[in-house]
Amino acid sequence: MMKRRRDAILYRERVMPTDLDELQYLARKWGADNVTVMETSRVILDPRVRFKCMIPKCYMSGGCSHCPPNGYSLEEIRGKVASHAWAVFFRVKVPPSIIAAKGLGADIAKGVMDPAGNLMNLGAHYMLTFSIVRLLQKTARRMGYAADGVFAAGNCRDALCHFQPNCRHMATGKCRHPGLSAPSMESCGMDAFSMGARAGWDVFPIGGTCGPDSVGTGSLMGLVLVGPSRPGSPAEKPGREPLSDGDPVTRPDEDFRGNFQRVVRDLSRNRAAYRQAHVSFRQAPGMARKGKTWARLAKNLHELSGSWMEVLYTLRLILTGRPKKHGGPA
Repeated sequence: MMKRRRDAILYRERVMPTDLDELQYLARKWGADNVTVMETSRVILDPRVRFKCMIPKCYMSGGCSHCPPNGYSLEEIRGKVASHAWAVFFRVKVPPSIIAAKGLGADIAKGVMDPAGNLMNLGAHYMLTFSIVRLLQKTARRMGYAADGVFAAGNCRDALCHFQPNCRHMATGKCRHPGLSAPSMESCGMDAFSMGARAGWDVFPIGGTCGPDSVGTGSLMGLVLVGPSRPGSPAEKPGREPLSDGDPVTRPDEDFRGNFQRVVRDLSRNRAAYRQAHVSFRQAPGMARKGKTWARLAKNLHELSGSWMEVLYTLRLILTGRPKKHGGPA
């Protein structure tokens, strides 16, 4: 980490250019293809963006705690943006052969995996975006800045709980992935595509009828609000938040036989969920072609948690399933 200068050049915001440069460098290291830092006054908020999630109704509208009409209101986002000085805005590129693969939109809506593994690889890019915003937030707080707003791309329900029948936060108030989950820029009314175009990036809207030949590149964009810091405030060590908090399979108040039966029942549900989603080894060759993306994701999760065991636990939980048509956990 760069050493902070004592005399802040941008004294009003109390943010050192060296720190902003370092956040940009780290975002690229963690997998972002393009990064820029802007004043929060340049964050574009438009109520029409949020309404697009509901009119016409998106298949995920209301299905996640972050998806409209749930989540932050536009007034809350305006207040959060205004309370910070800078926004670190980045993009993760997704190859057209993945994000605009034939029939992928219908597969996403149905929750069905395609044989080529494109949906799995698309999920890896989304999870990479979530990991980058969380790493930027963690690093900015260690530098001594406020970083109370993180926004990723898409809904975390599809990216992190795809094989689960519901959003646990909506059902119980307790998220399965508290250290990764974040609202999307779009769900909060941020016009990510206009902001990307103003940054000079080649962004392309992608609809369900688009094909790989009609799209230059796919873009998953994220944003982290940074600063201001109080003069002389020391860098803080953020409280540790676990990446994931799984549904308990065994119960301490049950005997061995009862817990064994619950484990067997849970494995049966997992098999049923994978079968329902058509998950098989046929996706493995396609996923192997994006091995670098999966490896980068694993490294980011390790940097967030500091434990490879927690990384394995998180990835196992993300790929754990319960049938969507046959109820949730017992």
